This record gives sequence, structure tokens and C-alpha cells, in this order.
Amino acid sequence: MSHTVTSWRPSTFAQRLDFVALVAALAIVCRLALLEDVSWLGWVPLAAAALVLTASGWPYGALFVLVGTSVMARFYIELLGWKARPEHFAAALVASGMVIWIAFSRKRPRWNQVDYWIVAYVAINFISSAGSSAPASTLRWALQSSLAVLPYFLIRILVRDQNTLGKAFNILLAVGALESAYGILSYVSHQAVGSSFGMEIGQYFVDVAAPYGSMYEPNMFGAYAGCTAVMFLALYLFKNDSRTAYLVGFLIASLATVLSFSRAALLAFGVSVCWVFWKSRSAARGKSRSMTTIVVAIAMILAFSASALGVIRERFSDLYDSGLAEGTTITRIVAIMEALREVPSHPFLGSGTASFNLTFDWASFVPEWAGETTWIGNTPIRVLHDNGLVGLATLVGFGVTVCWKIRKKLLNGSALVPMLLALEAGALVYCISFQSTDGTVLAFTWVQLGFLASAAILADGPMHTVVEQGET
Repeated sequence: MSHTVTSWRPSTFAQRLDFVALVAALAIVCRLALLEDVSWLGWVPLAAAALVLTASGWPYGALFVLVGTSVMARFYIELLGWKARPEHFAAALVASGMVIWIAFSRKRPRWNQVDYWIVAYVAINFISSAGSSAPASTLRWALQSSLAVLPYFLIRILVRDQNTLGKAFNILLAVGALESAYGILSYVSHQAVGSSFGMEIGQYFVDVAAPYGSMYEPNMFGAYAGCTAVMFLALYLFKNDSRTAYLVGFLIASLATVLSFSRAALLAFGVSVCWVFWKSRSAARGKSRSMTTIVVAIAMILAFSASALGVIRERFSDLYDSGLAEGTTITRIVAIMEALREVPSHPFLGSGTASFNLTFDWASFVPEWAGETTWIGNTPIRVLHDNGLVGLATLVGFGVTVCWKIRKKLLNGSALVPMLLALEAGALVYCISFQSTDGTVLAFTWVQLGFLASAAILADGPMHTVVEQGET
């Protein structure tokens, strides 16, 4: 039988967590103090807020911390030679609380076959890295990659039932809308007063700046905003309540996608919007009234982004005129081709996580770029190179298993159908956009997949992902 946690603070678990957190915080402060670098002090209030939110609002505070920090990949601090990002600290914080909770309660996670694909993917990262030409480096990168994947498992445990899933999904939407709005604000401020916060100067053209918000870079910001937009659109078309809020969310996130100037994100957004409309073609709520409203909304987006349309037209015309010789395209093609040349030497388990940096150097192509870090932008090719056919099979297996579960729910009917379609549409945006900019190395992708897997599994009915010891 499941239990609902109604009070966090009076529990013995909360007291133990507070003590552990206090000891950990003191240890970190003392260690950093020895470095004689006070630049980290600005992070202290944010870390304290995350700790309080995680401990006082379980599980929703923990979910907000995980989702919120997943869109802050732009920021990091140097820690023992690592670029430690907010998502890493958040995952470690929530995981620590999770371990204590499981250890001192009569509960254990209930896993699904979907989760075992991700477990296998993480394991392959370490196995391939251990056998690489430089295991010390690749194992470190494998550990960092695992921290990015960790939110998937934490979400799968925290989202225990359909009620929790519904509230957690609202957190995901809220964070997506806020990040999109922040990116728009950054762009408007840059155009109005020349500010540079949240903006990448010269991202695509020398004289053009693109917003990244708090994401790692504009392409990922565009993919994230596009994912958020199509989720709002699916909910608008398939739900009867809160439709105005969903429409506003769609407007904000769509505008952010356009302003990112990312060709991959715009293409993924367009395909996913068509997919959502196709799915809604037989739904009574997806008829003329909804279509008319959406057409008006899209017209408003184009009107608001009129100044940006010239940049977008130039980006696509540049690709059309230059073909594969276009600046950003040729660099991606070169990296992909060089990666494919290395695949036959380790076809099954790959060369190790992020091992492409160990063998590739731009010096033979562009001498001025010698020694620069290079990443494989295409997700399937990156996984094939790093983790081989076995690693790629784990992600394909995960996708096929989840899609099969969702298809069954759509055919049999479920109250979670709108949410399932929204999450699936968002994942489709990532599948397309990650063909040119790999986002699986950061947590925001795994947050989306964690929600997708949870919804696909919990759509069966009133089951729980956390059960009492001894239950099956």
C-alpha cells in the first residue's frame, strides 16, 4: 500500500537530511575557502535556496530544483578541474536526499523495462570508457555524462503516481515558459539598449546576436523553447480547461524559438507542430475554433518577430546558396565524417565517452583552430562513436519501448492522453534538432525523457513507482 507524505519537517528523515546537508555544506565551504577564490560566494544563496526548497517541499521542491537547474547549463564553476554546473549540484543534492529516504523508510523504487534501457546506456558509457586509449579522461567524462542522466532516474522515483505526475508536469511547463520569456527579454533588451546578458554575440553572423537565455547556447535554447511550445500546443488542442494559459504559453515559447535563429530548432518545431495537428485531426477539440485561434496566434508571432525574419531568411538562403560548404554546416560535416572514420576500429562498444577530443584536431583543416575542443553535433553519430552499436541500440530500444507503450495508451484511451501527446511532441523536437546539435550530454534532455517515461508507465492506471518493502 502506498503512503502520501503530508508533512516533511517533523519527520525523522528530514532531521537526518538536514544534518547530512549541514555537514556537506561545511565541508564544501572549508574546501573552497582553501582555494582563496571568493567568486563562488555568489552561488551560496542559490545553493541555500535549492537546499531549503528540496527539503521543505518534497517531492515537488526537489522536482522544481531538478527541472529549474536543467536550463542553467550556461553557468558553471571550476571544481577540482571539472566544470560543475547547477544541474550537477542539483542532481547530487536530490540523489542524496533520495538515498537517505530509501534507507530510512520502508519504500523502494519499482522499475520498468523502459528504465533498464537507460541503465544499460549508462553502463556502456563506463565500459567503453574503461577500454579507451585514455581511460582516466574518458571515465571522468563518463561520470560527468552520468550526472546529466541522473535526473531521469530521480524523476522516475519522485513521480510516484498520476497526481504527482500532473503537478510535476505543470512545473515542467512553468519552467519552460519562464526560460522562453527570459530569452525573449534578453533579445529585446539587446535590441533596445545593447545589453549582452543571455545573448551570444556573433553566434551565426558577425553582426547578429542570438539569445541563449540561461541554456548552454542558442541552438539548445531554440530546441528547448520549441519543445515547450509544441507541448503547450498539444495541451491547447486536446484539453478543455486552462486553454487560454496554454495558448499564451505557446505564443511565448514559439516566439523564443523564432528568435533563437536556430535552423535545426525551427525545422524541428515546424515538423512537430504539423505532427500535433495531424494527431488532433480526429479530435472534436481540434476543429475550426482551435484552428482559427492557432492561425491568429502564429500571425501574432510573425508580427512580433518581424525584425528577426530577415536573419532567418538569410540563414536558410545561405544554406541553400552554399550547400554543405556553408560555414557552420561544413564544420559539423567534417566532425561527423572524421568520427565515422574511427567507428570501424571499435564498432560494438565504441571508443569511450567524449573520446573524439583525444584523436581529432582542427589543425589539419584550420590551423588557427588547433587544440580547440570539438564535439560531435549529431547525437546518433556521437553515441555510435563513443558507445558503439551496443550503446546506440540502448537508446533505440528505449525509444521503441516508450513509443509502443504510448501507442497502446492512445488506442485504449487514457486520461493522460493530452500529456502523453505533449511530451511525445516535445521529444520529437529534440530528436530532429539533435541531428545537428547534441543535447544528450546535458540534463534538460533527460528531464524530458524522465517525464515521458513516467507518463507512459503511469497511464495504465493508479499504480505507483514507489512501493512498500515486500510489495511487488
